[in-house]
Amino acid sequence: MRGLTLLLAGLLIGVVPAAAPASPAYDQLAGSLALIGYPVSDAKLTIAFGTGFCVSTSAAKSYFVTANHVISDGLGNTAKNLFAILPKSPSQRYKVTVVRHSTVPDLAIVSIDAPCEATVKVSQDIPDNNADIGIVGFPYVEVCEQAGLCSPKLLLPGDHKGQLIPVWGKGSVDQASGTSYIMYEGSTDHGNSGGPLYDLKNGVVYGVVVDIIPGYADEGLPPQTTYNRAIPLLGPGFSFVNGAPVTVALDATGGSVRGFMNAGADRYKNAALGSASCRRAWRDLDEGYGEWAQLHGRIVSYAAFVRQPAHEGRKAQLQPLTVELSGHEATLSSKLRAALKALEASKATTIVGPASELVDAVDAGTADDASLAASLGAPAKPGEEQLAKRLDKAAEDMDSVTACI
Repeated sequence: MRGLTLLLAGLLIGVVPAAAPASPAYDQLAGSLALIGYPVSDAKLTIAFGTGFCVSTSAAKSYFVTANHVISDGLGNTAKNLFAILPKSPSQRYKVTVVRHSTVPDLAIVSIDAPCEATVKVSQDIPDNNADIGIVGFPYVEVCEQAGLCSPKLLLPGDHKGQLIPVWGKGSVDQASGTSYIMYEGSTDHGNSGGPLYDLKNGVVYGVVVDIIPGYADEGLPPQTTYNRAIPLLGPGFSFVNGAPVTVALDATGGSVRGFMNAGADRYKNAALGSASCRRAWRDLDEGYGEWAQLHGRIVSYAAFVRQPAHEGRKAQLQPLTVELSGHEATLSSKLRAALKALEASKATTIVGPASELVDAVDAGTADDASLAASLGAPAKPGEEQLAKRLDKAAEDMDSVTACI
């Protein structure tokens, strides 16, 4: 994808088409979408584009979330002559204004001077591993090759009379890596970058589809089916999106970053007894372990990926990323150790023992992952399975503690 990616910074992700889901969330999601693009000068193409979804609207203006690379040219600069097309009026072109954008995370807020049909709700949670998720937007093959919308007519307001129909797809979560990435499986192709990754049951948006594991895709390969990534709208993602002049609607049923305790708005109810310092330390342990476990899962997944003969050439691209992840693990491990000391100081007798076992297991896992990152792709060591069992048991023991006493 090297040459294609350079020309089409906004055409990174799409989905194999599926029938519109039988869900009350369908109209809400479909009405929130916009195709966001800009003209390019190339023998093959006349437009680069991605997807955006509306999070805030009024009679005069609408705000859309998308990926930063959707609004950037091949050199990393903000593209000129950005425009948006809404499915309800495909012959109309709306001038796009960039409100703010960021390379890390790969997100942007843009606006048009018109109302959108609907806005989405954003989840305060991340999906479970193996959870079913949906993706919707305007993938390249369907929009350009099948519908023929990438002709010069697409650039001319009022000239193209064809329909712009959202394409729906579904997949499952491979790893939900805290506030960094949601890795998911599902057939993907160019064109849906910036679109929503959402809960199939209620349409609540988990994150923004952005890319695949660096270095995995090559030009000419079939649509991607694994190692796709979305940025969760939780933590840094939410703080970027939900800032003036944008106000995002949150799903009231969500929780926060999952650790070892039960999810839900009252996730810390088991810690209701005891001192405030104990409850804070319990929260820090829960959230810190949730983040750490998801980083650990990514490192292990990357190592397993490059162990496969067909993928061994990816080591050079994935190893720096894996080393960076192991560094984040070490930081979280230190924070967990500090939370354990706070628990000890609070004299919460029932929780100190299980917490100590958990932190010791995390320390061992952090050291093991640092070695794995340094020799990415090496055969799995016999101790890895035992370590995984130790971590699982430690988390289960923490989950069984009933109070901060």
